[in-house]
Amino acid sequence: MPDISFIAVDWGSSSFRAWAMDQTGAVIDGRNGPDGLRTVENKQFSSVLARHCADWFAAAPKAPVLMQGMVGSRTGWVEAAYAPCPVRFSQIAEQATVFEDNGRQIVILPGATAEDDTGGNDVMRGEEVQIFGAAALTGRDSATICIPGTHSKWAYLAQGALTGFRTFVTGELYQILLNNSLVGALATGDSFNEAAFRRGLDRGAAQPLSHAVFAARASTLTGTLAPEDVASLMSGVLIGSECAAQDITGPVLLMASGVLAQRYEAALTHFGTDFDKVDADDATLAGLTHAARGLWPQRVAA
Repeated sequence: MPDISFIAVDWGSSSFRAWAMDQTGAVIDGRNGPDGLRTVENKQFSSVLARHCADWFAAAPKAPVLMQGMVGSRTGWVEAAYAPCPVRFSQIAEQATVFEDNGRQIVILPGATAEDDTGGNDVMRGEEVQIFGAAALTGRDSATICIPGTHSKWAYLAQGALTGFRTFVTGELYQILLNNSLVGALATGDSFNEAAFRRGLDRGAAQPLSHAVFAARASTLTGTLAPEDVASLMSGVLIGSECAAQDITGPVLLMASGVLAQRYEAALTHFGTDFDKVDADDATLAGLTHAARGLWPQRVAA
């Protein structure tokens, strides 16, 4: 096995992923598991890390560990500060939180924060690394980047700097409305119907959201929507509202996988928005490698 130069970790609320990386930034080996922050008891982060990476630690006693994600949150291992926008990736790396665990250097990258015109605040942890990783992979220093999820992010990169971003609780609203509301109470299952989804896209883009979602109930009661199509309509309404809120110039970089990738690809296509796809895992590794190169130039070749 090639020498391990550093260990990259993406540690979120519900999952743990780690990669042993060589000096060129290539992956030697990878690990993953459901050991997110929610499952770590009594802050035993060191034990969880050692359980996943013990053989790597034995093979490379001096290799540092670079982390991103919710591991740096207030409920994580050590809280890492937020870097305010506008910010460049080099500035994020400079503000990293550094400590030792059993004689090994641990570095947790900070999240990012943004403020809108009304004084409202927004935060992200982990997506900032993906954003700069996506920029490196595509060679673009300016872009609108969409990262769907429970809390979807739309971020704005200009001349190499993350200038701002907005969070949309689209995924969370979908689950709440479908499973815990009168609006979604008549739904039967969650199978996908493209026509209902497109109908929802148009409604979500044209109507205030709190009004638009009620069609999921009213249309079922009046017989114009089948109960098995409620989930598709509601998904379309929420994603349509999210897409309509964007001021997009140039192709969007869409960073998603699975069902969410399919839904957002369909939505962007429906609205005539050009987009390019970026693999989220590739972006994560590109961002972490870029940060490692700045932190440890002797360990990661340019």
